[in-house]
Formats: sequence, C-alpha cells, structure tokens
Amino acid sequence: GGGDGGGSRVGVAAFVCASDMSLGSTAFAAKKGIAVDDSTMQWCASQIPEVWPNSDAPMTSIRLFKAWDATWEADQAAAWDNLAAYVTNAGAQVLIGTQITCDEAEDNQAWEWTKALVKKLHPDHVMGLGIGNELELLQYKGTDMVPESCLKKIWEEGYLWQQFQRMVSEFDDLGFDAVPVTSVFTGLGLSGSPFYEHAGKARVNSFLVNATKAYGDRFAFTWNFYPYFDPNYGLDAGTSDECTNALNHAACWGPECSVPVQMRMARAKMAELATQTNAAGGGKLWIGETGWSSDLAETLKTNLKPCTTWSSMDTFRNYYRDFLAWDLDIGGGQQAPDHVFWFTMRDSHNFGANEFFGLISECDEPKCKVISDGYEAADYTEFDGPAARSCGDAPLYNSWSRGEENCKNKCTLDPHCKYFGIWPHSHNGHYWCKLTSTCTTWTSDSHQVSTHKKGPASSPEPIASTPSPNEPEPTPAPSPAPTPMPVPAPTPATSAPTPSPSDGSGDDPQGVKDPGSSTDKEIPTGDQDMPVGAASRPLAHTALLLAWAVAAPLVYNTQ
Repeated sequence: GGGDGGGSRVGVAAFVCASDMSLGSTAFAAKKGIAVDDSTMQWCASQIPEVWPNSDAPMTSIRLFKAWDATWEADQAAAWDNLAAYVTNAGAQVLIGTQITCDEAEDNQAWEWTKALVKKLHPDHVMGLGIGNELELLQYKGTDMVPESCLKKIWEEGYLWQQFQRMVSEFDDLGFDAVPVTSVFTGLGLSGSPFYEHAGKARVNSFLVNATKAYGDRFAFTWNFYPYFDPNYGLDAGTSDECTNALNHAACWGPECSVPVQMRMARAKMAELATQTNAAGGGKLWIGETGWSSDLAETLKTNLKPCTTWSSMDTFRNYYRDFLAWDLDIGGGQQAPDHVFWFTMRDSHNFGANEFFGLISECDEPKCKVISDGYEAADYTEFDGPAARSCGDAPLYNSWSRGEENCKNKCTLDPHCKYFGIWPHSHNGHYWCKLTSTCTTWTSDSHQVSTHKKGPASSPEPIASTPSPNEPEPTPAPSPAPTPMPVPAPTPATSAPTPSPSDGSGDDPQGVKDPGSSTDKEIPTGDQDMPVGAASRPLAHTALLLAWAVAAPLVYNTQ
C-alpha cells in the first residue's frame, strides 16, 4: 500500500477481501464487473479483487474511468504494472475510459496516458474504449466551470465527434480495431426522440446517429443508472422518514424494478434509432455504473434523505446480494444487457463529498464491507511495549504507515506476517511500521514501540442478510466459513538498517527519505496523504439529479 501504486505484489497471487458472510453465488459473473475508483487505481492497484466480494465467482472485468490523472502523486509505473498483473492473473477485460472536457490540452494528455496503458494490455484483455463520460450533464455544472462557449464547442462545433473519431483511429492503429468503442451517458440521454437533443446544451441523439452510422455494431451504448439518486422517489405517504414503497421499486432487480425498467427503455430507444437511421449498429448495451450507498452519501439531495433505511448497510447488502444473483433479465421480451458494472470497488469522494458505494471501504483494508458485526480478519494481542525496542528479526515491511490500524491491516494482508510494530506519530499523520514473520530478537530504539502478535480471524455468530421485499424465497443464512484471505508474496525488506522514525524535529529516519521527497516516496504527506477515496466521476451527482428532474422519463409516485 501507500504511495507506490500498490507496490511490491506485482504478478503474485490474488487479492481477496475477507468476510464471514457469503451472499451466495454470482449469476452470469462473466457479464458483470466492478468500476475502479480513483483511490484504488492510484494507491492500491495491487488490491483489485479477483473474486467477487462475499461470493465465490471470479471477478473478471473492470471499468477504468481514466488511465492516470495529472493530480495523482503515486507511482504510475507501479500502478500500471499492478493493474496489468491483475488482468493477466484473472484473465480479465478492461473497459478503459478517456476524458472529454473543455480543455483540449488536458484531454490530449489523458489520451496519451490511455494509449500508453492499453499498450501494456493485449487486445483480448480490452473490452472497450470509452471516450467521454456523462457529457450531457456538463450543462448543469454552472457557467463558472462550464461556460456556454465550452458547450458550444463540444456539441455545436463537433469537438466530441472529432475527438471520438481521431481517438478511435489511433486506437485502431495500436491493434485494437476489433475492440468496441463507446461514450457513456446517463438517464437524461433517454429523454428525447429517441435520445436527448437540445441545441446549446447537449446533442446526444446526433452523436449516437453519427456513431452508429460510422461504427455499426462495434459501437456500444453505455448508460449509468442510479436509483439511489433518483429524485422521482418520495417518502411513504403520511411519514417523515419512511420509504418502504420507494425501496420496493428502487432497491431490487426484478423486471419491474428501477434499473431493469430503464434498461428496457434503453433497448427500445436503441431499436428506434436503428430504424430511423437504417444503421446496423445499436446491438450492445452496457451499464457503466450502478450501485448503492451503504451510508448517507453527502451528495444525496432528494426527499429520501431523512429515510435512514434508504442509506443503510442492510439496504446496500441486499441490493448487492440481489445484483450478484440477478440473471440479467430486464423483462418485456427485451434482450439482456451485454455487461453491467457495479460502482464501485472502494468508497470514494465526489468533489470532496463522501459517498459509500464501495464493496471495500479503503485501500489496505483486508475486510470486505459486508461482514458480521465484530468480525475481524485477524485478531491481535499485545506482545511487547510500549518499550524502547522493536523486533530485530528480518522485516517483511519497514516503512511508513497511516497509523496503527493501517499498519495492522498491512500485516493482515500479508500471510507471512505474524508481528507488527508501530512507532509513535512522526509527522503529517505518518507512523513508522515494521512487519516481521518472527520476533525472536530485539533491537534497541530511541522511541517507544508497541509490538503486536497476529492470531486467527475473529468470527462472531454470523448474521443472515435480510430478504429483499421482492424476493419470494428467503436467502439462506450466510456460510460461517470466512472468505479466503489473499496470499500475496511478502513485501521485500528495505536494505537499510532498521531506522528510528523522526520525532517531528524534521530529521528523517536513517537511510529513508521523507515521504514528501521526490524519490523513494512511500506515502505522500500532509493534505495529499492517501485518501479513503477520490472522485471517480467527472460530474457531481447533484447535476445528475437536475438532469433526472428535467428528463423524468420514468415517474415513480410513491405517495
């Protein structure tokens, strides 16, 4: 972990998050994947799960919003190597994205990074190329961020279409000419005849006409659907904080539930477009993002904010469980979606606002999010200290951490680790951390070091997940057997002697550079320390709410 893109576990055994709760089997696992949040991509690309959390099926497809970002501080080469290792080990496919914004220079830099990353991947491992994400929502960002001139450039002057054609051509020149291409839109795009078309705001319909005519069946229609943020839902009649009716329609996967209904509408509109244009295209339907928040997302602005059940772990668990079990049927005799991505791998920030859609809470966390109360992936006991000494045996890891919990998690993730030592706070949230497999000798230290010993997992009596309201059969109690822990290779020990961490005076530990220096950086300092999550979506969900309120292709009156 830390600031090295996941660091030293390139090309080794799979990462699997630990849990004592099984949510059952995964139906059509080959057509389901997970969107990779920016935190995972930047900080822990070595921790992409190769098995669906809380299930036993291989997880073999991911969506990347971007190859890299100019603001990221981690090691790009290590992150890319770890991503490529996951793809190779899992036999996975990647839907890789590149941005379209108001800044052509930044767009071109992002595209260069995308090309550099796909060169590391065989065409068999690239599911598709996504050029632009939710561009029809730019109109709701405000003229200070997106001036009218930008909207005019993208839609009226053809910037999106010009960039799309150029990027696809260059993609083809790299040997990916048989790989599908797409641009990702939201539910707003479904409002129109057949798709959204408003001069000066967004011309989704015109773009889709051009794309299907030019690329035929190679072009995939991709949509992001979020019932969690749908402003058309309201509280139960006569209540101030109940939302049973909304949950029964939104937090489920049956043919009359929110997301399948929207997919049915998308399929019908795709067919309508093909009829109008006599184009052969429009066969592939991908869902780029869908998911639920396990706690109140700070971006939720709808009438359902007071309903605690709406943004709860129980609802998250049941929605995810039913997603895993979903047979992809969308009803109405319509063809099932060709691929669906859950958003997201780890909890993320959306322009600084916390959201909780992740299946794992953060980088270096060994546990899945769905666990029994009190479950720990490993139990630890105090072994020594605080004392002016540390384990003198050969270290597995000997560098910075973000505190005792983070150091402990590093030990839990490494099956060779049996002991971890944690030093007092040094600076900017940094604590020295040492992992060892044995602790038979001691080394004197000028700091008070606490050493802990690892034991087996702590598994209380497991709890059964609550049956979904639309499911006639109750879900069996989860298996008491924990999900297997990952088995990565040990992190190489640093060659320098065991250092003494800084006491905050500005002196670095012996032989180790400060994390803020330009080389040998383990984790960044200060405000740029590794976040729990980072914005993975270019536009805030508040814009999505406005878009849905305007489009309102589906009205769910729950009062």
